[in-house]
Amino acid sequence: MKTTKSLNISLLRLSGTLLAIVILAVGLLAGCKKKTTETSSSGAQPYSNMSDTTTTKIIASIPRIELSKLKSTQINLYLSVTDQNGKPFSDFNQYNFIIKQVCVGSQDTAMIASMTFEKLNKTGNNIATPLVLDYSGSMDGYIGELETATGSFIVLKNANDQIELIKFSSYIERIQRFTTDTTRLLDSLHNYWTWQFNNTAFYSAMAYGLNDAESFNSTHSGFMPAVIGFTDGQDNESTISQSDLISQAINKQIPLYTLGFGMANDAILDTIARQTGGRYYYTPDITTLKNLFAMISGQLKNLYQVSWVYSNTNCSEVLLIVEANYTCKKGTFSAKTQKVFYPFVK
Repeated sequence: MKTTKSLNISLLRLSGTLLAIVILAVGLLAGCKKKTTETSSSGAQPYSNMSDTTTTKIIASIPRIELSKLKSTQINLYLSVTDQNGKPFSDFNQYNFIIKQVCVGSQDTAMIASMTFEKLNKTGNNIATPLVLDYSGSMDGYIGELETATGSFIVLKNANDQIELIKFSSYIERIQRFTTDTTRLLDSLHNYWTWQFNNTAFYSAMAYGLNDAESFNSTHSGFMPAVIGFTDGQDNESTISQSDLISQAINKQIPLYTLGFGMANDAILDTIARQTGGRYYYTPDITTLKNLFAMISGQLKNLYQVSWVYSNTNCSEVLLIVEANYTCKKGTFSAKTQKVFYPFVK
């Protein structure tokens, strides 16, 4: 009896020891489990960030749609998404977007499901940007601040980004062709310009920049073109209209970013930017213009490139509709944008 009792006690002790080991092992495994963060996303999940407590709105735009003139080929769609303050989101994935392709004038509508999604700065693309600067009479006394702000944009550029400088009043002059040379750009910018302090030919000057950007892009691959224009007043000298300028930009698929100061017409400049896939910003203080240049620089460096095969050879006008979605601490926000392009037509 005594031997049996001792054996039972030993078995109970062994069982207790094994149970303790199991509990300890489970505890260690639980403690070593990888923590998930609120900003992570995997699989078919859109990017979200519950640590973001500042976003109250998102804004989406389509700066450019590229399609080779060869039939049955690839679309490259460039997307920009920012918060209410113009700060770009750089971590979205393809599941943050719903993209529809509509053949205008028909019932042909397709949801884009199979696509390649990349960040522009990961594709090797650089930026080709004409800077169109107002030297009209109303800018007398503000040229120094304008050139300081423009210089801040120039020094922010990546090594291979191309910038061109255009000054205008009643006259329009390309004072520096596209170059990556920061020193040459800054020297050209600060050189005295003979034709300053006349009238304002803003529309014609922007069209000049559009033509140069298109010409450059036709001979150089791997560049995202965009025209940035600054003005402080009403156009009173151009040989083209506002609608002509917008039509040219849409046909060339080159966005127009506009910056206003002084007596600039907000409604006109906003329409030009919004309809071409760019953005418009106004500054009441010329000394803060450099902040707006920096904002646009950040947006252009944080575009998304979405690609898929387009093969509808019977459609002469295509409308792309994009809905962006994002969830953060303040809730879930959506933004819609759309843009027309004309496939297979120069």
